[in-house]
Amino acid sequence: MTTDSVDSPETFPDWFMPWPSFDVDWTRAGLLVIDFQNYGSNPDCGVARMLGEKYPDVASYYLPRLRSAIRNSWRLLAAFREAKREVVFTRHGALLADGRDMIARRRQRDADSVEQTDTPTLWSRGSFEHEVVSELTPLDDELVIDKNASSPFNGTGIDQLLRNLGLDTLVVVGMATDMCVETTARDAADRGYNVIVVEDATATFFAEHHRAALSALARVYTQVWTTDRVLASLSR
Repeated sequence: MTTDSVDSPETFPDWFMPWPSFDVDWTRAGLLVIDFQNYGSNPDCGVARMLGEKYPDVASYYLPRLRSAIRNSWRLLAAFREAKREVVFTRHGALLADGRDMIARRRQRDADSVEQTDTPTLWSRGSFEHEVVSELTPLDDELVIDKNASSPFNGTGIDQLLRNLGLDTLVVVGMATDMCVETTARDAADRGYNVIVVEDATATFFAEHHRAALSALARVYTQVWTTDRVLASLSR
């Protein structure tokens, strides 16, 4: 790991356990784009707009961080497509319009969010808010997996699909770092995938939560790279 913004062997020398180690075969690597959807990643709607209107202190960190993460994700998306590597998207939200397919805790969280902020935390499949942001629009031959849980490894067939595609390394980008990205990365690592989480192509609402999530991943489950490092390694 060479990034200065998360714990690494260089920046965290007192870590007493082995760091995650694996070699990447880029012919068997795919880009996994987690939940860059309008509701949380488009400043003109949903949670992102609500933050700007009601919680400007949070928005002042999150929205610039989000723009940078989407920009870097676009760079990775373009490179993986040019290299003819697989790209897989996930979208988080209810599969049914009334949300009854969600677990009770998530249904209650949405109800509480509407009461407190006039905005739900998630939107159902088929809504504009549920769609991937326009900057990262999936191509017709790229997988888009809808999930109603934080990790697509819970409740979808993504594991079988990734193996059918011949993938053993996943380069993970998306939001939120400490929520769906972290949960997905842990699940993938526990299923035997080599996982690279891209530090500057992920975002969450607070800087300390971003760092904490990546620190935990980097020390036990995944490697944490920068966009530039991924692009350089992929091009070789």
